[in-house]
Amino acid sequence: MRSIRRRLLLSLSLVWTVIWIAIALIAWNRSGHEVGELMDAQLAQTAHFLRQITLAGDLPSIAGAPQTLSPIGHPYESMISFQLWREDVLIGSFGAAPQEPLARQSGFSDQTLGPTQWRVFGFPTGRSGEVIYVAQNDGIRRELIEYLTLHALQPILWSLPLTVFLIWLAVADGLRPLSRLARAIGHRSAEQLAPIDARRVPAEIGPLIHALNGLMARLEQALDAERHFAADASHELRTPFAIIRTHAQIAQRSRDPEERAEALGKLIRGVDRATHLIAQLLILSRLQSRARDTAHETCSLVKTAQQAVADKQGAARAKSIEFGCKTPEGEPGLVGVSPGALSILVGNLLDNAIKYTPAGGRVAVTVSARREHVLLRVEDSGRGIPNENRMRVFDRFYRLPGQAEAGAGLGLAIVRRICELHGVGIELLDAEDGQGLLVEVGFRKPATDSVPHHGRDRSHQTNGR
Repeated sequence: MRSIRRRLLLSLSLVWTVIWIAIALIAWNRSGHEVGELMDAQLAQTAHFLRQITLAGDLPSIAGAPQTLSPIGHPYESMISFQLWREDVLIGSFGAAPQEPLARQSGFSDQTLGPTQWRVFGFPTGRSGEVIYVAQNDGIRRELIEYLTLHALQPILWSLPLTVFLIWLAVADGLRPLSRLARAIGHRSAEQLAPIDARRVPAEIGPLIHALNGLMARLEQALDAERHFAADASHELRTPFAIIRTHAQIAQRSRDPEERAEALGKLIRGVDRATHLIAQLLILSRLQSRARDTAHETCSLVKTAQQAVADKQGAARAKSIEFGCKTPEGEPGLVGVSPGALSILVGNLLDNAIKYTPAGGRVAVTVSARREHVLLRVEDSGRGIPNENRMRVFDRFYRLPGQAEAGAGLGLAIVRRICELHGVGIELLDAEDGQGLLVEVGFRKPATDSVPHHGRDRSHQTNGR
């Protein structure tokens, strides 16, 4: 696991090192510039002084070696030299000056004589052909620059351990709010989902706390939904199993074959109802905790609707219901919903339509392709749903008052959950002829099926009674 503390320490130490190197380079450059200015000024001043001496009286000619150094002088004397030349004749010299001219030009210049680098200043005395050369070994300058630079940077070098320690303290203090937040979250239990107080936290941690508060709010909603779901499920399951037990007891005690057969028939219907309820509860439970992991799946709404109509033909024929499916020919109607979820959605809508349509009624299923959407319409000729109850019918276990048809009130709740997971719109409307209910479900086309279709859809129809 990566450590923010270690990363900050390394980053800040690296930044400090880069800054120190930059300061060292700047100090070296400035020291070299200032030392060069000072030494050049000294060379020029020495040349002027020697010119005055030369003009005051002629120097004796020296044909031999340069003058020896004074025993009470400084070692740097050997690194400072001068020459007096007159008409290409060496008149006088001092220090470590060679026999050849230190330079061939007036003014400042850098010269290399043998292994030595010299800074030379040539200055004419005013007499014909007479020039004074004052030279300084470049080693003096380098030594002085190094000395000044190192002594200027020594306090920074000595402060390195203290700087690292202070950086460590600053990083620890900056991360302390995160430690407090971690302890506050670590001490909470699964039942403590109250928002974290964000009033006295640094601005950088504010977004994290807001995100955590949002997550805990969603967790609390999910836990409440699960608790309500468990309570409702246990309540709804209690009734069918109590009925099953009652009919089983009747069948067990009865000696009349007809009465026993009737009790057994009711027992079987009760088992079927409980089985259907458990299946619906399992579907809803899976959908309650399912994330949008099927967002990239596609499925043909046309084929799914045709298959669902074929599967429900028997139930519609038992009630003599006119049952038809109209789909665009040559159009697959691809939608961004997983095949399993789409089958459940269409199947539940058809189950409701058939269940609440009286015998001899009509149920029509239509799939139409638009420019960016695919529309599913399920229309029945039942009694419909009042406007004030159209939002409540999507709640779990809710059933309209006065309904005699068997059911658990979970079909539309499952449909709504599937729509929420896949970003699908659903709307309950009055049937076009004013009698019954029209359910419209709008699916957005996936990117692979975004080609617009113009003109009127040709369609084929499947009917049954």
